[in-house]
Amino acid sequence: MARRVPFLSDKAERASGSLLPWVIAVMVYLSGLALAGAVSVNDAVTNWTGDIGRQLTVQIVATNAEVQEDQAQAAEALLASTPGVEAVRRLADRELAELLEPWLGTGNVDADLPLPTLLDVTLIEGRTLNTRALASQLQNVAPDARLDTNEQWLGRLHAVASMVQGTALVILVLITLATVAIVIFGTHAGLAAHRQTIETLHIIGARDSLIAREFQDRFLKLGVRGGLIGIIVAGLTLYMGGRLMDSLGGGIMERVTLNMTDAILLVLLPLVAGVLSMLTARITVLRALAKMV
Repeated sequence: MARRVPFLSDKAERASGSLLPWVIAVMVYLSGLALAGAVSVNDAVTNWTGDIGRQLTVQIVATNAEVQEDQAQAAEALLASTPGVEAVRRLADRELAELLEPWLGTGNVDADLPLPTLLDVTLIEGRTLNTRALASQLQNVAPDARLDTNEQWLGRLHAVASMVQGTALVILVLITLATVAIVIFGTHAGLAAHRQTIETLHIIGARDSLIAREFQDRFLKLGVRGGLIGIIVAGLTLYMGGRLMDSLGGGIMERVTLNMTDAILLVLLPLVAGVLSMLTARITVLRALAKMV
């Protein structure tokens, strides 16, 4: 029998006909949010590290103000002449006071309080710098200078990003396994509901592949239908979340932004859910039919 024999009905069993699309919608919704969160964190870390990676800070603290000034001028001259350095800027006392106010309190930074000299160094984009050699040269001209490359902070930032991405991956794997389990349950429910029909088809010569095709086509439609619902709700959630971030004025959390590739991946989630449901249903039916023979 090469022709199709449509014997399945959405009204035959509630578990796979009515509930499955909504279950898959929830799964795709959670998957979309997990993917968007992982992509957003990755993009944010890339932007932050790209900017911070070009920044160096030189701090000079000496017991004598004149010695500190001499060392600051020498360090500034050395940095300005170093290949790969784009700009060197000395922070004003007012800027240093603003940096200390969160710890000392507003207005508590007295004019007599000895402040270090901070040099903000910007590197040329795409250029690498031997920071160890630079630190050694700074010690020669300014013994009290200390070079901060932000490496420790960047390492922690990458660690946090990796943890978030790993968590998102675990969530996706768990969602996939849960979806497979639900489809298997729905497929077995369909097989049980149509057992007599399937036995009749076997008697008249229907192959297992023909019966499996009816199930896989049905579950493909259910998976895509549920996936579309889930991705639409996920898109609305991301949009409303972006509007909320905009209303906060920024500075607290980064808005979730997706490039074209990321958006395509999210749009493909309903198709992925449908194909996963189809393959799971086919494998489940073929294995169950093999035991019935």
